[in-house]
Amino acid sequence: MLSHGAGSNAHSFGHELGAVMRGWGLVSIATNYTHAYDVPVGAPGTLLEQGASEANVFRAHAAVAALARLGYVDLRRVAAHGHSMGAFVTTAFVAAHPDEVRVASHTAGGVVLNAIHVPGIPAPSEAQARRIHTPYQWHHGLADFAVPFLLDERFDRLLGGPHQGYIYRGLRHSTVAADPTVLKRIRAWYAAQGLL
Repeated sequence: MLSHGAGSNAHSFGHELGAVMRGWGLVSIATNYTHAYDVPVGAPGTLLEQGASEANVFRAHAAVAALARLGYVDLRRVAAHGHSMGAFVTTAFVAAHPDEVRVASHTAGGVVLNAIHVPGIPAPSEAQARRIHTPYQWHHGLADFAVPFLLDERFDRLLGGPHQGYIYRGLRHSTVAADPTVLKRIRAWYAAQGLL
């Protein structure tokens, strides 16, 4: 399950990263979220319900449910991965549906303090992160000026299950998503969790 960031959409993110992951032997699916670029907003949700909103968690869950209709997808081996706003969706989705995801990962995500989490804030809350026991790996570039790496450091401290986190000195917000080292580590993480 691939979740795109703002400035992207299911087609572009799913096509690019999906091609890489298909090479690993995975089936990929992506859906447009309320923060999708250059596509109709769709339903449920509005432009004000971006990132980790209930509307986007519903959309992610519906995409995984669509996989159930395919006879060749093993629903006991589902991975969730997202970038930026899609990382926020991934965290919220895994927190809401832990039994549906075997392993998760994201680039350029994290959580905000519960004290400042209000409706309309796209990042997930600390409470959502605490509910995650699914094996989770995250990646963040230090040169990311869109999503501060401190959000992922906070996320890491809250995870209760197996997890790994990596910070990359030279990577920016846009470059961390497709960096070869990042992708190699995600593939190894998925293999270690029995996905591949």
